[in-house]
Amino acid sequence: MILGSDRTISAGAEPWHSRTAGQCLDMLRSGHEGLDAAQAEARLLRTGPNILPQPAAASFGRLFARQFVNPLIYLLLAAGLVALLVGDEVDAAFILGVLLLNAAVGAVQEKKADSSAAALRKLIRDVARVRRDGQVTEIAAEKLIPGDVVEVEGGMNVPADLRLLDALGLSADESLLTGESVAVAKDAGAVIAVDTPVADRVTLLHAGTVVAQGRAHGVVVATGADTALGAIAGSLSRAADAPSPLTLRIAQLSRQIAIGVMLLIAAVSGLLLLRGTPVQEVFLLAVALAVSAIPEGLPIAVTVALSAASWRMARRNVIVRNLPAVEGLGACTLIATDKTGTLTMNRLTVERVWLGDGREYAPENWRSGPAVPALVALARSAVLCNEASGSGDTFTGDAVDVALLRFAGEAGIDVDAARTHEVCRARRPYEPALKFAAALIGADGSACLHVKGAAEVVLPMCDAPPQDALSAAARLAREGYRVLALASGPSAAEADVADPQGLTLLGVVCLADPLRPEVPAAVAACRSAGVGVRMVTGDHPATALSIARRLGIADDGAIVVTGAELETSGGAAGRERLKHATVLARFAPAQKLALVEALQAQGELVAVTGDGVNDAPALKAAHIGIAMGRGGTDVARGVADLVLADDNFASIVAGIEEGRVTQDNVRRIVMIMLATGFSEIAMFLLALLVGLPMPLTAVQLLWLNVVTNGLQDVTLGFERGAGDALSRRPRSPGSRLIDGRALRLMAPPALYMATAAILLFHWRLGAGDTVEVARNLVLFTTVLFQNVYVLCMRSETRPVTRIPLLSNPWLVAGVAGALLLQILVQHLAVGALILGTKPLGAPLYALSAAAAIGLAVVIEGTKRLCARSLP
Repeated sequence: MILGSDRTISAGAEPWHSRTAGQCLDMLRSGHEGLDAAQAEARLLRTGPNILPQPAAASFGRLFARQFVNPLIYLLLAAGLVALLVGDEVDAAFILGVLLLNAAVGAVQEKKADSSAAALRKLIRDVARVRRDGQVTEIAAEKLIPGDVVEVEGGMNVPADLRLLDALGLSADESLLTGESVAVAKDAGAVIAVDTPVADRVTLLHAGTVVAQGRAHGVVVATGADTALGAIAGSLSRAADAPSPLTLRIAQLSRQIAIGVMLLIAAVSGLLLLRGTPVQEVFLLAVALAVSAIPEGLPIAVTVALSAASWRMARRNVIVRNLPAVEGLGACTLIATDKTGTLTMNRLTVERVWLGDGREYAPENWRSGPAVPALVALARSAVLCNEASGSGDTFTGDAVDVALLRFAGEAGIDVDAARTHEVCRARRPYEPALKFAAALIGADGSACLHVKGAAEVVLPMCDAPPQDALSAAARLAREGYRVLALASGPSAAEADVADPQGLTLLGVVCLADPLRPEVPAAVAACRSAGVGVRMVTGDHPATALSIARRLGIADDGAIVVTGAELETSGGAAGRERLKHATVLARFAPAQKLALVEALQAQGELVAVTGDGVNDAPALKAAHIGIAMGRGGTDVARGVADLVLADDNFASIVAGIEEGRVTQDNVRRIVMIMLATGFSEIAMFLLALLVGLPMPLTAVQLLWLNVVTNGLQDVTLGFERGAGDALSRRPRSPGSRLIDGRALRLMAPPALYMATAAILLFHWRLGAGDTVEVARNLVLFTTVLFQNVYVLCMRSETRPVTRIPLLSNPWLVAGVAGALLLQILVQHLAVGALILGTKPLGAPLYALSAAAAIGLAVVIEGTKRLCARSLP
């Protein structure tokens, strides 16, 4: 028995799957109406939350040690060892300090990334539909406890182990537990043996599995670690995440750069050895140049940029489940979007009723006018063929069913009484592929079959429907209504719910869902951004076209393609028709996959929205899958890259804007890291060509890497853009981060930095300064150059004077911190000991500032010249 912990059966007792539903309820001290709130609260205190054990987060020490697993780190370690062996303890200590600092920074960043991911996960909560105090309500799944009675239906994740109490057409995907890809049919009344394996326990639903179709009620028999899923949670939690495509692309770019840099450094090293430079000095210098020129911090910088964008997107109601999707959404060229709840408010109401005698009624007729028998009969049928739950005027369930119940209440039907006094003998739930639902109501001899569904499906089920019924339905659909036909007729066979015939048409109900007021402007923004919008809906073609026109998605000459046409029209003609269709009507969710594949074959980078279990293949196949956070199923959210917290199309547009800003940030981070790195290599090559000593020491190069890349470059990922991201077309998905235009923007400033530094170095040597003093000036000037370069490159097109300085306070702080840190070491004894730095004096500081102003002029001039070449 459960009773000590409310969580499990005592040893030797018969397991849940082999007991009857009634026995399970008795053991759990529960009933078909579930628990009351007081019971639930008391049991939750004893059982704990319904969550699986979470893997322990990596300790800071382990993260710290992991930072040393890097080929470049091995080079630095070797350099430090060489310095120590030749008696250069100062250089060895500084190299060790750089290693420890880099490892500490990397570990802190990884720890923060783990915390950010956990915080983002909390923004998406799984919910369960549970009976408490005799009422159906939604609660967080983690608050479920044994004894709760839960409702599930197609598309839902099963929140706990459930013993089925009743089931209608229920099957579940249990591949997570059993490896069997075929959905398993469930039977609440089956009698199965105690030793039945998990895969054959048809009386149970297991936590973590997915309801493929149908619906059911079940009592919770196990939660958290006590579920069947809990047994494999450890192995699942140890599974490693695959590197993201963007991360792999950045890593590939870094490797390509590394090869080129190593070849250049080999050439520099060879020249230095020919000039008689000591081997240990050449080795230290080569390692320092490698660390400075190779953007080994680029993956971290990109992750910071994506993480910053994900938080900005979360504030705009777009929850990021897959970081590279931030950039991917910015590159999308087409959005295939659902209508209901995304483009509209998802608050269906009955706005008009057409009866079989040709009369039409508006809401004021049934709300305040005299009762019309035919209208009352239609309203009563709408109550009986209905799957929404609740009472009074509070209902939950499908939006159409909820709207019909509210309509019936307004028409004078006592909804609670009608449902209480009428017995449902058989029911055929609504499925998109069938386009109708049926319910057999009443006892033998007086049973009546009630049907609702699409007019073109229901009318053929009726005997002698009015001749103008179909045309009336089409006319109402053209006016933008969602049209639903209702019919009823006597029946004695439960099998009739599968194939209704011989019915009498009661009338046509017209439902409308108010458009979201912000969507037309969002659609217009997509057009100006070069992103196409396709509306995908199960509505009648005329209804869909009317709504699309009101939203600005379609114009008077728009082409509408139905799901049936997509399936029957193949070849080039079908693809061409689909290419120009902006409205896709009468689309079953399963047909979305074919649509996505067809659009991708046309070269589109497709973002798809979805909310149902049948949307999952399309969401997974799309370049960017976007699930609904409020109205979406667990399955849809599970496979999506992004989740809309408000189910609002305008939030997708906000996400596109943030994605494009992030693309720009990542590109500029790469450009800055490469340009500054190559300027340092160019500086050494110039020194060799003119016969000068090396302008910087190895430790000075390492210091540059710490104060610039470590403090300021990463903060460029927090740029928020200039507000013009949606005024240009998306970048090609296959475009390179560093293209010809990027190289043109990088080359002049990099050459200026190298040339100006060498000229200053040569001038000070000629003026009688020692090499150490001249290097001191070069070091400070190079830091100042990189400060200016980052500030000017906040935009590839706008002048630096037109970019508000404080629009990115993180960058300002990073630049100021790098410069102040350099000035500090110029005046501290420890700086003189390790870096050979000393105060420059006002004239040299002014000279460095003048050189930095010259760099700003070069950068701005280069930006203007490159802007002229833009299409």
